Amino acid sequence: MTLGDWNDGWECLMAKYQPGRERAIARMIDLVASRSEGAAPRVLDVGGGTGTLCSRLLERLPGAELTLVDLDPVMLTIAGASLPSSVEVVRADLRDPDWVTRLPYDGYDAVLAVMALHYLPPGRLTELYAEFAGLVRAGGFVANVDDMPAAAVVAATSDDGEDPWSVWWEGVAADPVLGPAVVERARSFGDSPSAEWHPPAEWHLRALEAGLGEGPVVAWRDGIQAAVVAFRRH
Repeated sequence: MTLGDWNDGWECLMAKYQPGRERAIARMIDLVASRSEGAAPRVLDVGGGTGTLCSRLLERLPGAELTLVDLDPVMLTIAGASLPSSVEVVRADLRDPDWVTRLPYDGYDAVLAVMALHYLPPGRLTELYAEFAGLVRAGGFVANVDDMPAAAVVAATSDDGEDPWSVWWEGVAADPVLGPAVVERARSFGDSPSAEWHPPAEWHLRALEAGLGEGPVVAWRDGIQAAVVAFRRH
């Protein structure tokens, strides 16, 4: 299989486990386009995975300056192969406050996260929002889309029978190109558990307001999924 095939398989998994993801990406791009006022925006895609958001953004805004940040070497290998060289693909650990030193720019018009930050515990996510605020240029914004239900915790469920998630990862581990990245992934993440923490939107609004000092809003809601956005004034 090619890296493109693995990317297609990943997109199928995301469609199954995160059914609102495509709509969220489209809305994020609409928001970036509406704020760019004809200029080429500089956008940071946090936890960008295989590069879906960046790819879609370039289709809509070909001149955009994009940076994708992720820690997972499997995701980054696929992103590096599927995105044009104009996209800066950066490996950095969001759990470490020094992640910002790896960025190619010190300011962005938009800092975006799509279903990417729920693995962080509350304290670190609060700090991360403040770090995002330090990266946003005047007139820019921070936006995060994730599951933000009324209840603070969402229990994970699984289907009966073969698990497509496990099948995909087992295949990746056996792939001659991605297999070494799977080994590196295990070294990077080790035994660190994912927080899988899904607080309500109100928690995110308070954390964003503490960082940006502006009035963040819930830009949209789609079932349990919601987008919180905070703008920096011109």
